[in-house]
Amino acid sequence: MLGYFFNTDSTIPLDSQIDAVLDEMQNVGVSSPEYPKMMSYLERLSDIKAKARQDPISRDTVAIVLGNLIGILLIVAYEQKHVMTSKGLGQIIRPK
Repeated sequence: MLGYFFNTDSTIPLDSQIDAVLDEMQNVGVSSPEYPKMMSYLERLSDIKAKARQDPISRDTVAIVLGNLIGILLIVAYEQKHVMTSKGLGQIIRPK
């Protein structure tokens, strides 16, 4: 499940299209009149691939979330042994 969030290579269908254009460009040759047209296809596919790529979750964000959860669990564990009112939710670092 976590692999879904950290997966950065989600553009496999575009990779096959880019490979097909590159193969065709090698078969046609640089001096062909179709070569610039294929080059524009390659540039478009590369732009689409760059825009489609999701940014992975930063390690800082993961550390903040884990720190918050550990802090809340410590407070809840302490409250189970020592009767107190719950203040665990007030300790969470709020995102900006």
